[in-house]
Amino acid sequence: MNDEAKTVQTTSKSLDIVHLIKSEDGARLSDIARRLDLSKSTVHSHLNTLRHHGYVTKEGEIYYLSLKFFHLGQYTKTRDKRYRLAKQRTTELAKKLNHAVDFDIKVNNKIMTLIHEADESTEVGIEEGDYFHIHASATGKAILAELPEEQVTEIIDKNSLLEETEHTITDPERLRDELEVTRERGYAIIDQEWLEGLRSVAVAVLLPNGSPFGALSVGGPTYRLTRKEIKSNIEPKLNEIADELSKDIKRVF
Repeated sequence: MNDEAKTVQTTSKSLDIVHLIKSEDGARLSDIARRLDLSKSTVHSHLNTLRHHGYVTKEGEIYYLSLKFFHLGQYTKTRDKRYRLAKQRTTELAKKLNHAVDFDIKVNNKIMTLIHEADESTEVGIEEGDYFHIHASATGKAILAELPEEQVTEIIDKNSLLEETEHTITDPERLRDELEVTRERGYAIIDQEWLEGLRSVAVAVLLPNGSPFGALSVGGPTYRLTRKEIKSNIEPKLNEIADELSKDIKRVF
């Protein structure tokens, strides 16, 4: 029996409801039923169960996710000592560079921002927990560049290379060429591929076995994060901190 056959449909429906509420920043029962093609009575039962266990709240007719998810997320971040080490190094790099710095990980073939460090002068509109398409993020490219070719092919085949901006790489062969350049250059870069006017550079953080644990990135508006600045100042410090984090992890594990 394969993994797909082992899934419990009731649990899957509850999770679909959770994801929809999150994506809509709150939703009515009728809207959830319509969007997920479920009966109102079925949705009502799922919502009542989620409310009973404290995962959903209701304000008027609108259902929202509760802070219980925040509590679980915080536990997940602190449970693994490696994430605490990543937090320390991300903060260190942000102070050194005076740019927004992120530590991202790969989750189900997407990129999730686990740690985000920025102040009012360097904020670029990213929040911890945000998800990004792997091909349109610097950290995604950095991680892909460290994966075996067969795994890269599997990820590309399973994910539509959606166009975020006119600069996004949407052709699989162009993306493979970009990954090869990333390996040779020693860092990944997106130039307005996720958002117009935003440039980002990233380096993978490797585990002792050589596989990517995540990636550190530095991002900012193109007028601040120039290619000259990247080459002379950002890239050396970024690679240095990524290497130090890899060594931290090796010492602990």
